[in-house]
This record gives sequence, C-alpha cells and structure tokens, in this order.
Amino acid sequence: MGQVAPAVIDAFHDAELFSVLIPADHGGSGLTLPESVELFERVARFDASTAWTLVILADGPMLARSFADDVFAAICAAPKALIAGTLNPVTARAEQIDGGYVFSGTASYLSGSAYASWVLASALMTRDGELAFNDGRVEIRCGLIPIDRATSLDSWNVTGMRATGSSDYAFADVKVEASSTFSPFDPRPASGADVFAAIPLWAKLGGGLAAVAVGTARNMLDRFLELAAAKVPTGNITRLSDRGSTQIAVGEAFGLCQAARAVLMQTVHAIWARGAAGESFGPLELAEQRIGLVTAVRLAARSIDLLHDAAGMNAVTADDVLDRCWRDVHTMTQHVMLSPARYEIAGRVMLGLDPGAPMI
Repeated sequence: MGQVAPAVIDAFHDAELFSVLIPADHGGSGLTLPESVELFERVARFDASTAWTLVILADGPMLARSFADDVFAAICAAPKALIAGTLNPVTARAEQIDGGYVFSGTASYLSGSAYASWVLASALMTRDGELAFNDGRVEIRCGLIPIDRATSLDSWNVTGMRATGSSDYAFADVKVEASSTFSPFDPRPASGADVFAAIPLWAKLGGGLAAVAVGTARNMLDRFLELAAAKVPTGNITRLSDRGSTQIAVGEAFGLCQAARAVLMQTVHAIWARGAAGESFGPLELAEQRIGLVTAVRLAARSIDLLHDAAGMNAVTADDVLDRCWRDVHTMTQHVMLSPARYEIAGRVMLGLDPGAPMI
C-alpha cells in the first residue's frame, strides 16, 4: 500500500498546512473554505496523491467542529494529531449505550491513515441490536476512534491515487463517549461568526477534493508543454509541438482547465457566501453546488484525456507524470462526492423529485 513520503508529511506539519482549517483562536490559520480550496489546488499542481492526503487530513478539524467544544479544543491542541475519516456508514454499527456508543465494523477508504492519530468512523445506529430509525430513515452516527484501536486491512490496491494509502480499517467494540460523536444529518446550530457551523456537512465537503482534480489537470498541461517542446515522435522529423493536432489539443485543454477552475471557485465562493449570510441550504441549493463540483472534475478529466491522447507512448509509460495524472484523475472521478452518478441525484432535485439518496 502506497503512501506519501514521511518527509513530505513532516514538511506539511512544519508549514502548518494541516491546521489551515483550525480557527485562529484555536491556534490554526483560520482559512475560509475558498481560501483552503485555492491552497489545495496549488498543491495538486505538483502531485495529486499528496494534495488529496493534505485535503483529507486538513479537513479533519472541519469535521471535528461537530463534536463537543472541549473535544474539538483538545483535537486542535494536540501536536501533529490528524484525523482520517469516512462518512460511509454501511459497513459499521454504533450501538447506543448510556453516555455514548459502541462502534464495530469497518471504516472504508481512509486516505492518509498512515499518519493519522484518530479514525472518524461512520456507522448505522442500533438500539438493543436493532437498527434505529428517525422519520423512516436509519440513524447514522459518526464517532472518533483512536487509530490504535483499529486495524488496517491493507486494502488499497488501485490504478490511480496509489500514494493516498486509502486502506480500510476494522474495529470492534470500541466505546466512544457521546461528546465525541455527531450525526451528519443533525449538525450543531450555528453560533457567532463561525461560518462553517452555518454550512451543512455535505456542502463543506467536496470542494477540496474537486480542487485536486483541477490542480492535476494543470499539472498535466504543464508537463505536456515541456514534453511537446522537446519530443520528436517516432517516424517524424519535427517536434510534437509543431503538429497542428498538438496545438489544438493544448488550446482546448487549457480552456478546459480554465473552465474547471472557474466552476470550482464559483461554487465554493457561493457556498461560503450563503453560509456567511446565514441563508438556508435547501435541496435545490445543495444540488446546484454538487453539480458545480462534479462538473469541475469532469472538465479537468476531459482536459487530461485530450493531452493523454496527444502525448503518445509517454502517456502510458509506467510512473511517468502524464500517466500518473491520467490514472489519478480517473480514480478521483469514482469518489462518491465527485462521481457522475451525482448528476442523477441533483437532476432529480432540480426536477422537483425526491433525491432518492441521503446525500445530494
């Protein structure tokens, strides 16, 4: 199972990049959502897996805001302590007990887990061994588990994003106090000037991940420009850059990169502005935001595809940057928050239908 090099993680700690979403009064940088997305996009211009790992681990404190105040403060104060988490509840159960919950099961796709101190596990809630329902919907509970109470299943064997180390983790009978849990459908009420508290969980997440795809597209473009200026394709006497087809591919790919970044930033700025204004996030607003993020990723992937086709054998040489960018972006498009399947759910909302899924 791959992972980002320890020296890179140490450098991120030294630069305090993992604390960019921790409020300033808790010792962090206190970046806004759009500011953090810009940062993640710039890191992704160098490497997708590195940026993805940064996004996941830096997002941990944003999720931890949903815990009790003293738990959140302790997480922020812990030196070099990071959270690797999942919001997929179907492979775990949380049995409600006096004062808390007992978590058992599996947490899936824990990116950056090799460097995490805690697992944020999501589970279907049970009472007396039976699934708990509220208004006809099964209840979900997210809880904080020390990572030494979980076991890596070494399950991350994939085509792209290999260095994210997104292994599944198993855990059994781990007691978690109620103060270290929350429901993703029942966020804490907004208070004071905390804009993040006014934004639903699903709207806060996804922007950073989409930024990795957008940054990866720019990395692909920059590396292709270097290649085209030097490569003379087999059977030719002119450089790759002299081909009309290459010039068209570069022009269109650059335009798609610009469009992807514009849609991404427009979407996250709209989310932040709505939260700052204290406006509600209804299904329609959530659908529009999800469409924006998925579209940014789709545009980025299309840009990479164009350059992949124009690069020749360099695009399929194992461990070449062009090959890695292509594999990485197409792995990203399978993430539940970035998948084209979100279009169907968002489209249902825009047509006035029930979304048919708990997450828009």
